[in-house]
Amino acid sequence: MRLRGCVLVFVVCVTATCTAWASAAASGRECTVTAQAVYAVDHATGKVLCAKNSRMKLYPASTAKLMTAIVVLERKDVTEEVRVSSRAANAEPTRAGLTEGTSHSVEELLELLLATSANDAAVALAEAVAGSEDEFAGLMNRKARELGMKDSHFANATGLPDKSQVSSAHDLALLSRAAFGHPFIEKVMAQKRVTVTGSDGKMISRANHNKLLWRLDNPRVLGKTGYTRLAQHCYAGIAYYDDRRVSLVILKSRQPWADIYALLGVSKRARR
Repeated sequence: MRLRGCVLVFVVCVTATCTAWASAAASGRECTVTAQAVYAVDHATGKVLCAKNSRMKLYPASTAKLMTAIVVLERKDVTEEVRVSSRAANAEPTRAGLTEGTSHSVEELLELLLATSANDAAVALAEAVAGSEDEFAGLMNRKARELGMKDSHFANATGLPDKSQVSSAHDLALLSRAAFGHPFIEKVMAQKRVTVTGSDGKMISRANHNKLLWRLDNPRVLGKTGYTRLAQHCYAGIAYYDDRRVSLVILKSRQPWADIYALLGVSKRARR
């Protein structure tokens, strides 16, 4: 499976789109949610549907992994094999349970990264692309600048707490649109479960952390979850309606699913 040519076209188109979108009016109605920061915007019109502290710099937690995935896809073919280092295998949880010395394809590691928020997969991918996670963070920041993410700075590929690693709801909405514009990322994030098998024959099967895949049909909502004690609950994704798409981000939320329902105006009858 060769994606490099497609990725190049995707990058050029998304960069131009996001630059224009970032300069659109950023005024929206206040939302009654527990999240400290919220941003929702319609893709077609650029209309801000909801905004609350949208430029406040907060910890992004694992929503940062959307940037990790974009950077990896720009530089690696998904069929390439990646050897899992000791550092990757022993990354701070959440982990998928990768074994040191085994190999997985880039595709498998991205599936674990995106759907199950696996930090061991994040570190393995970062090392494969840039040699070290620190060098990879530099690539993440370069891409952030390309996308017009002026409130963001990345320090690692996992989203684990770092005083210098911050983003805003506005910036993560830009990132979400760029990430879910990639067919591979959209496909993975729609899967309720991912299953991979390493070179050692060990099978790893994990459920997608996005509970909305089971709870909501209309709109269909794909997104990256995140949680740390400091960041609290975070979410960055896309709501897919029949006739439009909406980027939505919540940061530092106490009740993430209730906040998303409120943000989208989903009635209790529509929830499962």
